[in-house]
Amino acid sequence: MVPENKKRAVTQQDVADAAGVSRGIVSYVINNGPRDVAPETRQRVLAAIRDLGYQPNKNAQRLKLGSEQAGSSLGIIAGGESFNVLERPYYDTILAGLFEEAHRLGQEVRFFSFFDALTDPVFFNNNIHADEISGLVLVLPALFPATEDFQEILDKIAERIPNVVCLEEPIRDWPTVVFDRAAAARLAVGHLISLGHQRIAYLSIEDERLTGYRQSLLDHGLSYDPQLVLATDEADVFESTYQSTVEIIGMHPRPTAIFAANDERAISAMAALHDRGLRVPEDVAIVSIDNIGIAGMIRPGLTTVDVPKKRMAAYALQVLMMQKQFQNRQAASVVLPVQLVVRDSCGARVRRVGLS
Repeated sequence: MVPENKKRAVTQQDVADAAGVSRGIVSYVINNGPRDVAPETRQRVLAAIRDLGYQPNKNAQRLKLGSEQAGSSLGIIAGGESFNVLERPYYDTILAGLFEEAHRLGQEVRFFSFFDALTDPVFFNNNIHADEISGLVLVLPALFPATEDFQEILDKIAERIPNVVCLEEPIRDWPTVVFDRAAAARLAVGHLISLGHQRIAYLSIEDERLTGYRQSLLDHGLSYDPQLVLATDEADVFESTYQSTVEIIGMHPRPTAIFAANDERAISAMAALHDRGLRVPEDVAIVSIDNIGIAGMIRPGLTTVDVPKKRMAAYALQVLMMQKQFQNRQAASVVLPVQLVVRDSCGARVRRVGLS
């Protein structure tokens, strides 16, 4: 349902008329109180909000409060669920970096939530609004659920918020800040090959890291064996990786090295190898990607490709600031370089000692 006069802003009374309720009921739904609203009535109001495209007059609200903070406020929306982000040391560091850089730049993080929250029209209207925020950071947008209203939500974001940046994966034509995943995998696998390993299993995430794994094998004249690539479950990283490592241990011939897509998978693999009486790196070498804090504290220390997590967060907010400054120009995406951190799990230090 669309108002006959498209130029006139949709009001709470329009929503009330469409839902067959009083304006007060609409206000209770939008503000989550102070009175409760019956679930069936609430759903009618929410449907009317969606159909009419109602937007609260945030500017009027702010003028009443004497506040003009929207220009220095931003929001953060993450894809996936809490286990993809909040329970992962890698993303904890990125989120901490976003908040630290926002503080340094004088920006206020107005909210942090997950994509599912955007399907609630009340949350969407109260937060995804140019009078509420001037920029939005999308973390892991590739994990946004492909629901029927997915594209519509993205379209509304683009219509309302002029400055959007993605972290980790690109979506639409918004600028993106990422690390070079293919290069990280080439570094890790190339290092193992330089140590003499030719049969290297991959505990995988099927993104550019798989491309880098295959490229590194090709660059060194080694054939790609899909049976050595074992997918693991993002919803249960540790258990699924542990079981995949047990499968690797049972292969004939057994791989002499494992490349893990990230440090969490590498640590789980090390546990499985230890429980089966195998030594790292003497029996199986391990290299991974991320360089989370615990990577240097476990024993043996984990050889891993360092990803500049806080730099990624800082660049994301700097891209937002550039977009604000140059409104008529699309900010460029940023691909950050990576570097290998050699510790004990790959066996390089053991070999050096043996040669001395």
